[in-house]
Amino acid sequence: MTIIIIIISVVILGLISWGITIYNRLVALKNQTDNTFANIDVILKQRADQIPQLVTVLEKSMEHERDIFTRLSDARQGYFNANTLTDKIKASNEMTNAFRSVLAIAENYPTLISGSQFSQLQTAVTDLENKIAHRREMFNDAVTEYNTAIYLFPDLIFARMFHYRELPLLEIRQEEKAYDGIKFK
Repeated sequence: MTIIIIIISVVILGLISWGITIYNRLVALKNQTDNTFANIDVILKQRADQIPQLVTVLEKSMEHERDIFTRLSDARQGYFNANTLTDKIKASNEMTNAFRSVLAIAENYPTLISGSQFSQLQTAVTDLENKIAHRREMFNDAVTEYNTAIYLFPDLIFARMFHYRELPLLEIRQEEKAYDGIKFK
């Protein structure tokens, strides 16, 4: 009888240990995805902070392009007002499209493009866009690993028990995929 109690105790301890390991892994994966998006968020804020500088430089040369500046300003404000991951992704995409519009229109102003302020801003924006692209990739890797873990058996039992939900990937829209880049004369 003592051997049976010992065996049952060992099995129960093993199951508890196994459950703790799975739970800790899910927590670590969820935290990794949160951290990865927080890293993207830092760069998105830097990009949003550059918008007033860009508008100041461009406004002088492009007086009749007010609607573009309004769109860019609205996109920036939308980013700062976003609270959820989904809202931040949407605001980021709107900011990206507004940036591209401004830079594409700037191509029609050769004197502006040749100016050092615009050139420095364009270089800074390109650098930030490259960082964002790299971090989006890292985020999608972290989310894929997390999403896979919450559907694998036996992890899915704990994932459902603790209300872990699938997270969205940062997807590139079709028009972003078709973008040919900025062409300066």
